[in-house]
Amino acid sequence: MKVKKIAALAVGAAMVGATMGFASAQTTVPNIPKDFFVKDGTPNVKIVVGSNAAAMDVASAADIAVALGSLLYTTEQAEVQNGYVKVKAEYPPAVVDSRTIYAYNYDTMTQDHGLTINGSENWATKYEELPGDYWWNGAAYNGAYSDFQSSVSFSIDLGDKDKINDEQLVDWHITLSNIGLSSKDPANWDESRPPKDADLVITPGNVTVFVDYKLYNYSVTSTQQVRDEYPEWGVPADSQDVTSYYIGDAENVAADGGTIVSTYKEGVGAGDTFTVFGETYYVLSVGDNGFTAGLDKGTDWYPVDEPKTIEGTDWVVTALDISLVDQRALVEVKNSVTGQDSGVVTLEKDTPVDIFGDGSVILTLKDTFIGVNGHLIAEIEAQVDVKDYSSGDTLTYDGKEWEMTIATDNGYITNITLTNKDTLEGNPVDIFGAYNLCYGFELKTLNEQDVNYDIDGDGSITDTDRVVAYAYVKLKEKEGTVVEETLAVGDQVLDTDYTVEGIYGDVITVNTVTEPITVMDYEVNLDDPGSNLILVGGPVANQVTKYLVDQGISTVDWVNSPGDIEYLQGALGGYDVVIVAGATRNETRVAAEALMQYLAGL
Repeated sequence: MKVKKIAALAVGAAMVGATMGFASAQTTVPNIPKDFFVKDGTPNVKIVVGSNAAAMDVASAADIAVALGSLLYTTEQAEVQNGYVKVKAEYPPAVVDSRTIYAYNYDTMTQDHGLTINGSENWATKYEELPGDYWWNGAAYNGAYSDFQSSVSFSIDLGDKDKINDEQLVDWHITLSNIGLSSKDPANWDESRPPKDADLVITPGNVTVFVDYKLYNYSVTSTQQVRDEYPEWGVPADSQDVTSYYIGDAENVAADGGTIVSTYKEGVGAGDTFTVFGETYYVLSVGDNGFTAGLDKGTDWYPVDEPKTIEGTDWVVTALDISLVDQRALVEVKNSVTGQDSGVVTLEKDTPVDIFGDGSVILTLKDTFIGVNGHLIAEIEAQVDVKDYSSGDTLTYDGKEWEMTIATDNGYITNITLTNKDTLEGNPVDIFGAYNLCYGFELKTLNEQDVNYDIDGDGSITDTDRVVAYAYVKLKEKEGTVVEETLAVGDQVLDTDYTVEGIYGDVITVNTVTEPITVMDYEVNLDDPGSNLILVGGPVANQVTKYLVDQGISTVDWVNSPGDIEYLQGALGGYDVVIVAGATRNETRVAAEALMQYLAGL
């Protein structure tokens, strides 16, 4: 395959300019071309300050000079050596699976239904004429969609959705089945043909999410070519087996054609933290098809009559009395926020006590002893928010209720299957934020005269539309894919035949000023100033401005000016002049700030 080449254009350099803040000004700046101020990156103008100018006029001239400095650069495109270019491709959401549930066209008529298109078959001309026996991908099935909807199912996997401790390696294996249709225009749908628009309906019990916590180390061996064939030289292609190693559940192993090397996780056991649908549980014990979970707060020492908070909770425990002989303690537990109080509760060694009878606080006395200061101390283990979970219990995810079926083996939770208890309905139906399940109907027409062909085989070409129709259920990605790569010269551009031949950028050269650009008015040769001029100050402050007023070249009423900018083309010796002035030094300052803003935008 011949490889095409493309030159990638990149910004090789950037010029960073300071953003200056200006006072609010009402002065209107005329359209002054950039080359009035600079040419080839060097100053094309001088700033003239009047010999009678106030200090504020001098400050205004200095500010204009600073703003002008931001334009003193040149840009040239050049190849960037050892450069990189970032390439981004955006792909639309992909259809990952599809079921055609109705198909009416030439092939399904002639092949599935065995018809001969010779005029005897009345080919439909509109939606209302579509026959009712083209369900099930156009097969000769004479029945409603509801008769076979139990056969319409999808299976998808979402990887790395749940955790065991800190490792997010647990996948969701999702099955959608028995997908029904609910027409959005039920009065005009008799179920014999597909609806034009409909919601998909998945009733309770028809969405299952299998979450497998038993994980394996497994290997996958594939053959990869390591040498191309060169038949002209008699060199054969060469391949070798490459083995890669992964962690996954039994379905991952089967899907990848892998071989189990060892067990990575037996499942979830006592002492593990794990998630189901993102909800976190700390496992205290595992029984037959169930488990007990809560928050284990460990043990702490509780001296008599010294209230102490269970870490990370609102529960305060006070040891009221302790018996060293009987290994017993009297305690009181109180919620510092709600005020809920247990009253006096007796704890006996190694016997868990559910303080309020609802699992919110479970205390176990582990030991009693005398501290170094002579105080009696009870060592107490605390667990909070404890609950027993078993098959049939429910949890809520994204506003929907799901029933759990819990499988355990030898002290481990091996898997949990979640089944929807609520109906999922819509078009599309959101599938866990990752996919959309969609219904679609398509009706296409073709006129015999438009194509000059006897479509229905009746021996004549008429001005008649013939229709074909399809209905489908599709599983699509909810969002498209964005691929970004950083490429160097010689790299291939994504999945194309192009390679990067060169990378070019704008090389910006900042020029320095080697001679003054601010001069006094008496230094200006009125017949040949040698450059364009910016005059700061009116006729009172600046003699050059006065000259232009006296000659009738400047026409602004500077005596009453609120701050103006006047642009005079060819005013002095063929050079252009800009006057920045006002009735007083304050108005001149306003005009100067307006010109600075204008320069910042060039």
